[in-house]
Amino acid sequence: MNVERWVAKRRPVWEQLEDLLKQVERGGLRSLDRDKLQSLGRLYRSVSADLSRARALNLGTDILIYLNNLVVKGHNQVYQSKKNRWLDFFNFFYATFPQLVRENVSYILVATALCVLPALAAYDFVGKDINFGHLEVFPGHPMVSDQMWDLIENHKMWTDDVQHASPVFASLISTNNIRVCIVSFALGITAATGTILILFYNGLSVGTICGVCNHYGMLPNILLFMVAHGSLELPAIFISGGAGLLLGRSMLFPGALRRADSIKVYAKPALGLFLGCIPLLLIAGCIESFISPRTDLPGDTKVIVGVAAFIVLLLYLFVPRPAMAEKKSGEAKASAANATNSAITTIAETPS
Repeated sequence: MNVERWVAKRRPVWEQLEDLLKQVERGGLRSLDRDKLQSLGRLYRSVSADLSRARALNLGTDILIYLNNLVVKGHNQVYQSKKNRWLDFFNFFYATFPQLVRENVSYILVATALCVLPALAAYDFVGKDINFGHLEVFPGHPMVSDQMWDLIENHKMWTDDVQHASPVFASLISTNNIRVCIVSFALGITAATGTILILFYNGLSVGTICGVCNHYGMLPNILLFMVAHGSLELPAIFISGGAGLLLGRSMLFPGALRRADSIKVYAKPALGLFLGCIPLLLIAGCIESFISPRTDLPGDTKVIVGVAAFIVLLLYLFVPRPAMAEKKSGEAKASAANATNSAITTIAETPS
């Protein structure tokens, strides 16, 4: 069997189902006339058979994901029941987002390396030559600003004043962190080039600042400031970076799919990865405003907060759990699905 010829022959059928599903998403089933309703059921069954054949032929992951998404969307429309948007919202953060993280952990690990390795290299460079901190990545913008350098040299932390205006800074910090994640994710559309540069620069900046702090004996101070909120903030940035890399992968390596189809396939999980980071960043922003800068809190307290937050995050992300379902028996679910399917058939067969 010529696989490429089979894919080329079946692709118009897949696109027909995709177009019908888009119409249903916009206007509901009643936006379809009788012929289109009949086509929806016929195309759904046909694409379901194609998915089974694609699995048997062990086709590429891109085609399997594309067909699986089509079949899932088709099933949800043909056997749809009344949606509970609050339940969907809860399920996304309870089960879907952690599952997306587990499925795309390789991209997240690459994003982590793109940030951590430059940070370690910069820290080492500063240890060998303190003047590395004066390096201007952009004209007039050194790695460590003159104001920050003066504070570090005088053994002061630039974060000390934050504790006196914590409510204000909580919103500002959360907004800034979300912006960093948005940029890391959105620049994936540049074939991941922008995402890589953002991660590399942030790692370089953090490593340089820590190196300068170490030179002046201030490293424990900045680490104690970072430990509480960084346990959530840094993973959120890495996950958003992984989402950007996933989006870039869809452009660079579309596989057997057209590039536009590849972007459609991977854009949804990439967006899900980014959206799941927003609550993490909001929590991290509150910790960074109300706990991290406080000089009256023992350092051990900040470490405990950071370690506890990181452990909870790991349990949340890597302990699999099923999505919450509405309280309905399996028999009732089947009955509802059959009733909906019968209604579609009845509408389709009703003379116009």
